[in-house]
Amino acid sequence: MQADWKLSGLSVTTEGKDRTYLLHDVNMAFKAGEITLLIGRNGAGKSTLLETMAGLRPIAEGEAMLGDEPLWIDGKRKKRLNRSAALRLGIAMQNSESQWFAATVREELLYSLKPYAVEEAVSIQRIEQAINRAGLPQELLERDPWTLSGGQQRRLSLACLLACEPEWLLLDEPTAGLDAVGIRRLCAVLEAHRAAGRGAVVATHDLDALLPLADAVAVVSGGTVRAAAPAAAIAHAADAPQALRALAALRAGAALPPGLPAPVSGAPWPAPRETALAIAAELKRRAADERSPAIALSSSSERSAPLSFSASNEKLTAHKEVGTVQQPLSSAASGNKRMVLRNDTFDPRALVLVYLFLAACLLAQKTAVGLLLSAMITCLLAFPLRAFIRPWVRVIRAYIIMIIIFCIVAGIAFNPLTFDAAKAWPIALRFGELLLVMILGMPMLKLMTPYRLQRAIEQTFGWLERLKLPIHSFALIVTLIFRFIPLLTGEWERFAKLAHARGKSASIAKSVPFNRIVPTLIPYVRSILRLAEQMADALEARGFGYARRKPVYAFRLQFGRADAKLAGTGLISGLLLLGFAHML
Repeated sequence: MQADWKLSGLSVTTEGKDRTYLLHDVNMAFKAGEITLLIGRNGAGKSTLLETMAGLRPIAEGEAMLGDEPLWIDGKRKKRLNRSAALRLGIAMQNSESQWFAATVREELLYSLKPYAVEEAVSIQRIEQAINRAGLPQELLERDPWTLSGGQQRRLSLACLLACEPEWLLLDEPTAGLDAVGIRRLCAVLEAHRAAGRGAVVATHDLDALLPLADAVAVVSGGTVRAAAPAAAIAHAADAPQALRALAALRAGAALPPGLPAPVSGAPWPAPRETALAIAAELKRRAADERSPAIALSSSSERSAPLSFSASNEKLTAHKEVGTVQQPLSSAASGNKRMVLRNDTFDPRALVLVYLFLAACLLAQKTAVGLLLSAMITCLLAFPLRAFIRPWVRVIRAYIIMIIIFCIVAGIAFNPLTFDAAKAWPIALRFGELLLVMILGMPMLKLMTPYRLQRAIEQTFGWLERLKLPIHSFALIVTLIFRFIPLLTGEWERFAKLAHARGKSASIAKSVPFNRIVPTLIPYVRSILRLAEQMADALEARGFGYARRKPVYAFRLQFGRADAKLAGTGLISGLLLLGFAHML
C-alpha cells in the first residue's frame, strides 16, 4: 500500500540570523492515489512547498512524514535527509528543462536511475518505457539534450522521473512550454500514475488543463496552505464547460486570488463592468489602508481566519509574499526595526577609496602585534556589516584552513623532525593580511548596486573620453562583472539543488556532493556560457556597441553625510594602523 504525506506544523525560513518565513505552520495531508493541485499567486510559496517535500529545503519547525518515515532524521550533529524516503519521490522543478548533466538523452536517463542501482537490463527496459510514455521518439536517445526543443526538454524531464518509477510525483508548472499534444500526454501519465495507487502534487496556473484530473486542490497564500472547496476537484463531472464551473467552485471556496471579483450577475465569470467596479473599489481601499496605521494580527488568528479579499488581509498577505523573496539589506534584524544600511546609502566612490586606503594600511603591517591589532580593527569595522559577511563564512573558514596547511608545510623539517616558526611566519603574515583585506571587501557587493558603480566610474573618469579612452565601455565591463558574480553563485546553487534532487543525496542541498562534482561542473560551465550569450544578445538589442551621441544620465552621484562618516571612520582606522606599523 502506498504512503500518504502528512505535514505537521511545518515551517521553512530563509538562512541567516534575520530569518524570514517562507512557509509558516503548514498542516496538510496529501493522500496516495490522488492528484492534488497547488494553486496561488506568484511568490505565494508553491515551489518552496514542493522543494521542501523533496528534501531540498531544510525544515525549521514541524515535520514532514511520508507514511511512517520522516523526511528528515537525526544525524551526528544535525538532521539529515532520509535517503530511503527521498528515493520514493521525484521532483521536476519549474526550470527543469535546463537541468542536463550528460551528453546524450540516454545518459541523462541513466544518470537519474543511478541512485536506484537497478540492473542494466532493467534500466534499458525502463528507459524505453519512460521515453514512450513521455511521447518522445527513440531516435532522440543519442541526441544532446540541449539541442532538443523546449517542449521536448520538458518531456525529457518527465521521462527522467518516470524511469525511476517514484511513488510520488512533485511537479512544478509541468504544462509550461508544452503544446496541446504534450499536455494531453501529461494528463495521461498522471491518470496512469493515480491508477497505480500512487500520488502527485502539482503546482500550476493552468487550471483549464489539470483541474479535470484533480482529486483535491490546495491554496497556497503568503506561505500558508489550506484545502480549497472539494467541488472544484470534480467540476469535470458536469456537462457545462469545465473551466467556468471550476472557476465558480473555486470562487465559492474563496480559493481564487484577489483581482477576480465574485460576479453579481450569477454568471461563472464576472462581467466587464463588474470587474471594473471591483478594481476601482479595491484601489480605493488600498489608498485608504495606506493612510491608516497597520493592524497587527496574532499568528493564531491568522491561521484560523478564512482567506478573505478585504484590504487589510490583502495587505498582510502581500507583505508576507514580499518577505518570501526579498532579503533585508540592513545589518539590523528585519521586522519593525529601522533599516540602517542599504545599497544606496553610500556613494560607490567613497566606498572604493576607503576600502583601498584601509587595504594599503593593512598590508603595511610587519609584526605579529600589528597583525593582531589589524584583526581587532577589522572586526570592529566589519561588525555593523556582519549580516553581509555571514554568507561568506564557509569561504573564510576554508581560507583559514588553507593558511594553517601552508604554514605547516613551510615550517616542518624531517631530518630531524622539527618545526621552524620563523619559516612559517612570513606565510602567516601575508596570508593573514590578505584575509583581513578580503573580509573588508566582502560587503562591497551589497553596499552598492552595479548601476551606481557604473555611474560612479563614468562620472569620475568621463572626461577621459575626450582623449579617446573607452571609459564608458570600461564602466560597462565592471558593471557586468558585478552582475555576473551573483549569477555564478545562483547557477551553482541551482545545479547543486538539481544534483541533490536527481542524485538523492543526504548532504546539504546548497553544496554539491563530492561524487557529483565532475558531472555537475561541465553542465554548470555550459549554463554560464549560455547566460553570457544571452546577456550579449540583450546588450546588442539595447544598442551597446554602436556609435551614439553624448549620453544623458538619469541622476548624478553626490557625497552626503553617510559618505563623510564613512570617510572619517576609514581615515581614523587607517591612521591607527599606519601608526601601529611605524611604532612596531
